[in-house]
Amino acid sequence: MGRYTGPMLSPIPTLQVALPVPLPRLFDYLSPEGEAPTAAVGCRVKVPFGNRELVGVVVGHGQADDGQGLRQALAWCDPQPLLQGELWQSLQWLARYTHAPLGEVLSTALPGPLRHGETLPDTHHWGWQLTAEGRLQRGKLRAGSRPRQLAELLAEAVVDEDVLGERMQDWRTAARSLAKRDLAERVALTVAPQHAQPLSGPTLNPDQAEAVAAINAAEGFQPFLLDGVTGSGKTEVYLQAIIHCLAQGKQALVLVPEIGLTPQTLARFRGRLGIAVHALHSGLNDNERARVWAAASRGEARVIVGTRSAVFTPLPQAGLLIVDEEHDGSYKQQDGIRYHARDFALVRAKALGIP
Repeated sequence: MGRYTGPMLSPIPTLQVALPVPLPRLFDYLSPEGEAPTAAVGCRVKVPFGNRELVGVVVGHGQADDGQGLRQALAWCDPQPLLQGELWQSLQWLARYTHAPLGEVLSTALPGPLRHGETLPDTHHWGWQLTAEGRLQRGKLRAGSRPRQLAELLAEAVVDEDVLGERMQDWRTAARSLAKRDLAERVALTVAPQHAQPLSGPTLNPDQAEAVAAINAAEGFQPFLLDGVTGSGKTEVYLQAIIHCLAQGKQALVLVPEIGLTPQTLARFRGRLGIAVHALHSGLNDNERARVWAAASRGEARVIVGTRSAVFTPLPQAGLLIVDEEHDGSYKQQDGIRYHARDFALVRAKALGIP
């Protein structure tokens, strides 16, 4: 007869984590202490690895018969998945296609601060408002003084800093004065996506008009090749297609070669589109790149113009993807993960169902 040896041990849940190391495998860890995200897959997690600490991305869940030999992850970096939806699926495709470790591909796709476990940066605007004490003391401030002028501007509601800059010179000095006395405070404002107010452009020639009509009529994924000599008006076709995209409430991503992303290019896009155009290129510091990435992931950045690595920008409301000078050699990444941004742009557009 068999004999009872004690209660059956239930399997221990584990996390399968992709780490930025040159090994084509996932690593199992026990969940970190503390509250877990509602969905763990796509979240970053800080883990011990040898005598180092690394930041990886949870790819799946597993089970272990016992936890002996498994190390516990140190901390969650995200309250909800940072990588999800189309971008998450496309990055897994890229890892398979390039035969690269998934952890290294995911790390390549993230801006530096996010790669190192920092929180998604704030992308909101700032404004100022009177405190309860400030509302009481407003009438007692010296008439005609700058603090009094600012207090009058803030009398009705919170006011955006950009608006204050338009309405009052040297308002920051007055704001600091009020803040020192706890009469005013700086507050974060949520950012609603801007509505473009584009300027009218030149009259299109028949070839341009035909191209714009074809792109704007496309339903779902459809690749187009614009062929024309320098100065033949290809950029005007891009601009018209972007204006149509913005009118649909969608985001547009424009990839350009390193040599093509000049201040003049950005100024032309911004002046014509009448909306903030966010740049992503090697001249930005890591924090600036992370802010643009975060603004795009929240749907706040409506037009993103960038070089090769901008192809990894999240586009939750995607409407159009443009690759300028698609034959340019700078779209090929030659070290680390060797990908071709033009090819990956096509894969993403197909997954997103956009022209």
